[in-house]
Amino acid sequence: MNKNLIFALLAMTTLWSCSNSTQASGDKPVTDSTLCQFNNIDMDKQFSYIDDDGDTLYFDNSFSAFWPQMINGKPCPNLQQALFRAMTDSAELNQLDKVTDFLLNPGNYTDYDVKKFTPVTEVKDNGKLSTSEVDVIMQSMTDRLLLYHLGTYSYMAGGAHGIYANNYVTYDLKTEKAVSLDEIIADTTLLREVTFKAIKQAYDYDKDDLFIPDNGLLPLPRDFYIEGSALHVVYQVYEIASYAQGAIDAPIYPHMLKPEEMKRLYTPYGLELIE
Repeated sequence: MNKNLIFALLAMTTLWSCSNSTQASGDKPVTDSTLCQFNNIDMDKQFSYIDDDGDTLYFDNSFSAFWPQMINGKPCPNLQQALFRAMTDSAELNQLDKVTDFLLNPGNYTDYDVKKFTPVTEVKDNGKLSTSEVDVIMQSMTDRLLLYHLGTYSYMAGGAHGIYANNYVTYDLKTEKAVSLDEIIADTTLLREVTFKAIKQAYDYDKDDLFIPDNGLLPLPRDFYIEGSALHVVYQVYEIASYAQGAIDAPIYPHMLKPEEMKRLYTPYGLELIE
């Protein structure tokens, strides 16, 4: 999945902008005019390489994105970096200077085990074809939060099935930073309790329907997003349920909590972001 990202970013085209007057919390505007500039990316790449056994393996990778260039009339490196993290889950690509170096010197790019991939014009479906798809879209935008959804799918040749994931980046337009879970959650014990309640409500799963560690505690989520008044807790395929059960997206709404629980669960910053 990671191998197509660098080459896909070389194809950024069709710059366009949109203007929108926005207000932050209270009366103070974020800016007088919100200028948003994005690049539309739509790229397909094919690669081959010879493995240790001398077999030629093929990769067919597609990448599409609504890529942010300017937010509120300013560059948005923190948002770009957060999107790279969500796409690659790789510390190697978490620094923009390294990403920039890859973009400027694509011939130097190798995969992580130092086997060089060779671009090809045709891939052969001979049982050794791996595929991947990455779709990056802006899901919603309010006067305070911009929400990005990153859908990925990958199938490695010889596998029983592919794996998909839904990752999210919640970007605070006021602070110009991506929101992290530890910034908005004050009580992780209560979060576990409320998350199970949300899963029960959304999916009707009991604890014995889920993969719960021996300590009996629901794992803290690695993925989440804020939309409207809900904190969505997201578990990817296999994280707490079987492949057949799929990914889990459990929204926690304010009405599910008592007023005192709201204050316990969220930090002041978290309460500020939950509408």
